[in-house]
Amino acid sequence: MQQSVVRLSTWNEARDALRHRDLRQGLYDEGNALMDGVIVNLHGADHLARRRLENRLFRRDTFLQWEQELIPQLINDVFSQLADPTEGDMVQIARRTMMRLSSLVAGIDIGADLASFEKMSGLMAKLAAASTVVHATGNKNEIINEGNVALNTFLAEYFAASRQRREHLIAQATQGDLEWNDLPADVLTVLLTNQDNLVLPDNVIAREIAYFPWVGSHSTSAALVHALHHCFTWESEHNGTLSELATNAALLQRFVHESLRLHPASPEATRIATADVHLPCGVHISAGSTVAINMVSANRDAEIFGSNADAFDPFRTTPAQAPRWGLTFGTGFHACLGQELAGGLGEDQQQETPLYGAIVVMLQAVLRRGGIPHLTHEPELDVATRRPVWKNYPVSFVS
Repeated sequence: MQQSVVRLSTWNEARDALRHRDLRQGLYDEGNALMDGVIVNLHGADHLARRRLENRLFRRDTFLQWEQELIPQLINDVFSQLADPTEGDMVQIARRTMMRLSSLVAGIDIGADLASFEKMSGLMAKLAAASTVVHATGNKNEIINEGNVALNTFLAEYFAASRQRREHLIAQATQGDLEWNDLPADVLTVLLTNQDNLVLPDNVIAREIAYFPWVGSHSTSAALVHALHHCFTWESEHNGTLSELATNAALLQRFVHESLRLHPASPEATRIATADVHLPCGVHISAGSTVAINMVSANRDAEIFGSNADAFDPFRTTPAQAPRWGLTFGTGFHACLGQELAGGLGEDQQQETPLYGAIVVMLQAVLRRGGIPHLTHEPELDVATRRPVWKNYPVSFVS
């Protein structure tokens, strides 16, 4: 019997579906070998318990410290490693910066060996492709097999030593030789210290830790490059924009949020109905049905974002129920854990010390170096996936 598919495309339909607790995550089902047991793939009580635990790490004061100190240092380190300081590929610059940050969050000790870091970056690219294989345009079995090999290599060469170090530190804390507050503040340490309570098998811990570096680096880098492209396009029509954005973080955040709305990481979200569902918007979904949510269409709903919803307008006015970035970070219990890390706080949420997000911080670093479209090379879209991402995006640095 063929499984029924319910297709949703309006803002209200998408929002209601993403928030409904009887619709489980289905986007990663084809990549389940790599995503089984990972937080984004959990449902119900298991998801709630894991999220409550890991939420301890995703704090605004932590994000603020990273934004002011750590991220600028990380991207400057990446700039210093460019073969030619006058040019670079923004896809790789962003990925390498966020790979270092997301590895710290996950609990993977990268070290200073550049060759080792480059190898891990390659492994994460294969894990990203295999986990989101539903959107692949190539041979899916080959992509999944390459992902499995990459995962095993990551576990042997990076995860094992990082776990061993943390287990040693936890043992010291248990014996009273180390203060608990002095343990690393990362996901791996949190999971290991709560392993008995969560009843987590070793292979689930391993997949969870592998998930953070690839999703943190690939999703954020894709969003950053889209935003940079819009900055460059706006500059071509409004001379002087780039120099203003280099010093005006609040304005740049508007560019980033509008770009996020137009370019959700996944063009389509997938949910599976675990029971009969009646959405507040009036849609009925039978148990067992697949729900395909058109994220691009929902984020461009003219009733919410105006008659020019398809256009890039950083000065757009949005209604109170719709954040400037649309549904790109999700909503409800499956909203992205790293939303505030990547995109900062909305204008109506900002506090005395603003939180603008990693994308704004990295973009300003690029613009302050005089980043412009490359003088001779054109960017390329990645045709190996239906996800809206760039394969490469060359830039020139002219300052």
